[in-house]
Order: sequence, then C-alpha cells, then structure tokens
Amino acid sequence: MKVLALGGSGDMGRMAVAILLESPNISSITVADKDIERAKYFVGLVGSDKLTAQKIDVLESEQLIKLISSYDLVMNTVGPFYKFATKILDAVIKAGKPYVDICDDWKPTLDLLDMNDKVKEADITALIGIGASPGITNLMAVMACSRLDKVDDLITAWGYGVGERVGPKPKYFIEPRKYYKKFKDMPPIANAATMHLFYETVEDIPTFRDGKIIEIKSLTDAEPLQFPGFKDTYVCHIGHPEPVTLPRVLKANSVSNLMYMGKTITDIVRKYTQQIKNKKLTVSEASIKFGEEARLLNRNEDVIKEFIGMPPGLSVVASGVKGGIRKKVAIANNRVPFGGMAGVTSVPLAIAAEMILNGEIKEKGVLTPEEAILDTMEFFNRYAKYCGEDLRGKDVLLEKEVEL
Repeated sequence: MKVLALGGSGDMGRMAVAILLESPNISSITVADKDIERAKYFVGLVGSDKLTAQKIDVLESEQLIKLISSYDLVMNTVGPFYKFATKILDAVIKAGKPYVDICDDWKPTLDLLDMNDKVKEADITALIGIGASPGITNLMAVMACSRLDKVDDLITAWGYGVGERVGPKPKYFIEPRKYYKKFKDMPPIANAATMHLFYETVEDIPTFRDGKIIEIKSLTDAEPLQFPGFKDTYVCHIGHPEPVTLPRVLKANSVSNLMYMGKTITDIVRKYTQQIKNKKLTVSEASIKFGEEARLLNRNEDVIKEFIGMPPGLSVVASGVKGGIRKKVAIANNRVPFGGMAGVTSVPLAIAAEMILNGEIKEKGVLTPEEAILDTMEFFNRYAKYCGEDLRGKDVLLEKEVEL
C-alpha cells in the first residue's frame, strides 16, 4: 500500500510518518510539501527506503489531483485546516482515494461534513479529526456516555496536564531539535497549531446547550473542571469540533469543549486575541509572539505551580443518571505516546490510516471518529502499544465513576 503524506515533514506529519513506516503493509510513503527542501531533509534524516519526497502546492488543484491518483490513501496534516481542508478533500474526491486527517477547527469540520454526499458518490472513506482533540477525546466521550443511562452534560477538555507516563521513542522518529537545527538561522515561521488556537478565539464559537447549538464568546470562563482525584481546574470555552459532532451520535443535553492552560497563559492568549481583533497583529504574527512568550513562561515557577494537580492533558467528564442514581463518569488519557502533542495527535492518525487500508473501516462518506471507530477499546489497545511495553487500552485510560 502506498501512502501520500501531505504536510508529512511538519511537526504532526513527521510522527505519523514514523509510525506508518513500521507497518509491513505499507510499501511506500511520499512526503509531499510545498517546501521541498524541508521534505527532502526530513527524508534524508530518516533514511528509509520506503520514504520519498515530492513538491506540491495543495492549492494547485490539478497537480494535486494527479498526485493523489497514484496512491492508496491520503494522510493530511497540512495546517491550518481552515485554510486548506476543503480544497484538499475536493481533490481527494476527484481522485477517488480514501482520506484521513487531524482537522481540529470547528468551521472546516462542518464544511467537510457538508461534502459527505460527494464523498459517498466517489465511493471513498474520509475520516476527519482523528487526532488528540478531536479524536482521542471523542472516543473517550463515547466510552463515558456508554456507562450512563442518561447523559445530561458532556465535557471534552484538553490542556497542560502533568504526570502522564510517556511511551518509547518510535524507531523512525526524528527529534525536533535535530530537524530544526538546519533551519535555526531562518526567519521564524508561525506554528500551525498555534494559528489554529487563535483562529478559534477571534470569533464567536459554537457549543451545544439545552439540546441545540448556540454561539458564545470564545475564552469565556466555565465552571472549574472537576475530575475526581485532581484539583478543581481553571478552564475556559474554546472553539473545537466536539460540540458540533458528538451530538450527532451521542444523546446529551449539553456538550462543551474546554481548555486548561492555567490562568496566566490563558490571559496571554486573550491579550494576543484582542490585538488580532484590533488588527494590530495578524494571526501569524500573534502566533509567533505568543510562542516566544509562552516558552519563557514555561520556566516560570509560579506558572508551573498552576499546572500541578491538573488532570492529564486529555479528559472527558459525563454527568447523568445510571440505575436511577445521579453519577459522574470521568475518563482521561494518563499514559501517552512519545513526542508530546505530536505523539498524542499523530499516533491515532496513523492507526486510523492503517485501519482504512486494511479494510477495517468500510463505511463510505465523511466520518468523524465516533462514527468510524466502532470498537473504541480495540482502538485504545492499538494506541497503548505506543504508550509503553505490554500495555492494553485499560492501562492508558484513567477511569473514575462517582455519585453526585
């Protein structure tokens, strides 16, 4: 099987490629990027005969369609998704090939779901948002809700959790410091994940409340996140796909997505968001400045203290009724793959890509993780092997159930 890794030399793409290179069912992976020098450099560092580099501008539709046509699956990590997601999926449809991505923007998610009929007509599978959040959070939400007879409130949350145990480094993983050493004298480039963060803060965002989608201000405070066994954690609302996709599958009165980065860093996000709104900075400029400031604060003892006692970095909390008793079910990912954000985001992506290639996900159309992954624990069993030796899904999930 041949995989086309669009954006495969980026932070998320490099990890997904490293995981897929270990699969005996995959004969070749092409890392396709507009910056061919970065792609070639990454391929050279890895040194695998399975790996090649190809120059592509994903906005050049005809060339992209032609390139996709030569592969068995497209794995897309080109961000930010609000700029590129629908254009890439359109080319995928015309080429007639299956597709998987880590789209974490709510608006493009809805746009991609609107392309469902075209994807079905092309007789292909397009699994979107199978990363950390969305992705892991969606699957944990399915598990939490299945333990209740009735769900009133469902929270998916992500942030600066501490204390997770980390799995081993994959064989083909290239350390970021080693990769970026070659480019250290080049002008700074805005991180796509940080650009995504600000994209989700500058406008009103959707949340699901009282059985319907409503719009609220991003970064507004929410009630502290109460995950059993951890401190009550400062959280705020942030735009993400979960509130607009999970209600399509799970019956809950409300679904919200919350961020926990500590009050200090959240206020810095608010500062740069306001500068974007006032047109003093572009999203790209704000992303670079925020990254520089956040790196310094990550060494600040007062800021570090804010992180202590927080739940693991991905968590869900479902409240409702079970057997006539009001209960809360909380699940967190407390053992994670190597590589930080790249690990928890791109390992699920690579697993999903393999599942599609192996025919384990057969449904056609645009699918979200909660629609495509029917056996959530089996998915976590596969995920667990990247989190430590001889682990199963139950070992990487922290599950709590308490009466309210």
